[in-house]
Amino acid sequence: MNTNISVIVLGAGLFGSSLAKKLFELGVEVMVVDNDYDVISEISNEVTAAVQCNFFDEKAVNELGIGNFDVAIVGVGSDLEASILATLAAKDRNVPRIIAKATTHTQARILEKLGATQVIFPEIDMGERLARSLSGNNFMEYLHFSDEYTIMEVQAANSWIGKDLAELDFANKYNLTVVAFRRNSETILSNIARLKIQSDDHLVLIGKYEDAEKLENTR
Repeated sequence: MNTNISVIVLGAGLFGSSLAKKLFELGVEVMVVDNDYDVISEISNEVTAAVQCNFFDEKAVNELGIGNFDVAIVGVGSDLEASILATLAAKDRNVPRIIAKATTHTQARILEKLGATQVIFPEIDMGERLARSLSGNNFMEYLHFSDEYTIMEVQAANSWIGKDLAELDFANKYNLTVVAFRRNSETILSNIARLKIQSDDHLVLIGKYEDAEKLENTR
C-alpha cells in the first residue's frame, strides 16, 4: 500500500464511505465529500477530512481543491448526473487517476468518455461472485476494470494438470493471459510459463469478457 498518495472520495454512500475509512485506516490521506450533512458528520472522525458539498454548486466544488489530490474516487454511481459532474470536476482539475463507480455498462462508457481512467462495478462484481460461489462454479470473475476487459480467477481444469502454459499453448488457445498462479496460500508471479499445473492450482487471468465466457462455457 502506497501511503504517500492522497485520495479524494466524491460521494459517501456505502461504497465510498467504506473505502474511505479503510484507506484512512491504512494510513492514506483521504478526504470525503458528500451532499448529506449527516453522512459527513458521521464519518468526519474516521477520515483525514470530510466536507459537505453539492456537486451541482460549481463554486463550492472549486473550493474543494480537487486538483491537489493524486486519486479521485467517484462513488456516486446511483446518480448518473452527479457522477458525471464529479468525474468532470476531477478531469477538469487534472487529477492523475480517476476511478469511477458505475452501476451499468452504459454509465461506464459515459464516464470513460468523460475522462475516468478506471471504472469499477462493485454491485455487479459482488453479485457475480456470490452467484458463482453458491453454484459451486470453479470459475470466479472478480474484477471489472473496463467495459471490455476483466481479471478473473479459475481453478485448474483436469485437462491442464501436469502440463505447463507453453504445452497448452494457453494464450493462443483461449486468447487469455495468465498473470499469476495461486497455489495453496502462495501467489506465484515469476517463471510461470514452464510451471507444471497442479490439481489445486488457481490461475489468475486477464482478457476480454467474451473470451472469459468462452472459457467458462467449455469447462
